[in-house]
Amino acid sequence: MSAKSSYLTNKLIDWFWRGQTFAPPATLYFGLLTTTNGLRSNSTAYALNNTISVVANDGKTHLYKCTTAGTTAAAQSTLYPGVANEVIVDGTATFTEQNSALKSNTGLVEVSGTGYARVGVVASLTNFAGTQAAASTTVSTGTNGTTSNNGTITFGSPTSTWGNVWAIAVFDASTAGNLLEWGGLSASKTINNGDAAPSIAISAFTSQEDN
Repeated sequence: MSAKSSYLTNKLIDWFWRGQTFAPPATLYFGLLTTTNGLRSNSTAYALNNTISVVANDGKTHLYKCTTAGTTAAAQSTLYPGVANEVIVDGTATFTEQNSALKSNTGLVEVSGTGYARVGVVASLTNFAGTQAAASTTVSTGTNGTTSNNGTITFGSPTSTWGNVWAIAVFDASTAGNLLEWGGLSASKTINNGDAAPSIAISAFTSQEDN
């Protein structure tokens, strides 16, 4: 499941409610988000502004930034509820959940290792499912407000270590551009030099409009 950036939310509001022109990107570019320090570790020292991924109590993977340097507790336990922008005291360190920073496109770190590039997928009925069913290719008629990818999205083969990947992101350009949406993985994954090319399985990435 993905969350929308403030950029995309503002464009949609201005288009629907305020009569402004908005041309959605013809191609959506999928990228991978990483952290500076990987998955949270027990009894580990973190410096100010280090970022980590945490599988929180809500079962989702979140990005947290170290806002007070220190050493984490001996066990994660139930320290992290997974609430947007929550501040967590973890041992002698403090971490802040980065939802607002991600929405404003200021808190993300994208993979930059050798062999990595965003993957473009043309926005079309063929490539993304209608709301009526996964893998459907006709105009949406469903009631769940959800679409997903109809084809496997495969990245390049890593020829260097890409680090701990915690989320999938969607942009409107092959480089730079605007963040549109992102979604945390069910479990973060470290991608090393020589690993198989990472991929997003059919229907694994979903985007929902509340209705």
